[in-house]
Amino acid sequence: MEAVDDEGGVEPRGGALMRRIDFGDVVGGLLLVAFGLWFAAYALEHYVYGTARRMGPGYFPAWIGFLVAGLGGVIALFGLLRTGDPICIRLRPLLAVIAATSVFALTVERFGVVPAVVALVFTAALGESPYRLVRTMLLAVGLAVLAVVLFGWGLGIPFQPFRWTP
Repeated sequence: MEAVDDEGGVEPRGGALMRRIDFGDVVGGLLLVAFGLWFAAYALEHYVYGTARRMGPGYFPAWIGFLVAGLGGVIALFGLLRTGDPICIRLRPLLAVIAATSVFALTVERFGVVPAVVALVFTAALGESPYRLVRTMLLAVGLAVLAVVLFGWGLGIPFQPFRWTP
């Protein structure tokens, strides 16, 4: 059954509930709670926890999981206390990010980090409307330089920025 909202528009079923709470924050917060608890449980089950004085390899991951779950609970709680906009899922940005991740995975070993980062940025930017070429080019160059500086020089990870493997 449809109802008339305050502005004279027609509101679909369940629309009033979605405006009384921030549905996106509630769902996102609950997903963080689930992921954090799963992460903590996995760390506690598969690694030695230790004590605060002699921390084991599972101590830090377990606490990170509990922290993520706690922050997710806070986000969900605040989402219940404020109004939010109806959720609108846009497929173009979602598909562009998935495609960009796939392009990076398929190109990094064959062509190197720099071309893979550039391809990632240009593919992800396809989800943006309108497409901004200059901004995308600057972002691609900046992230490629940052990847080489951070991973190659800063962390000393041996990798080839450019490579050709047919």
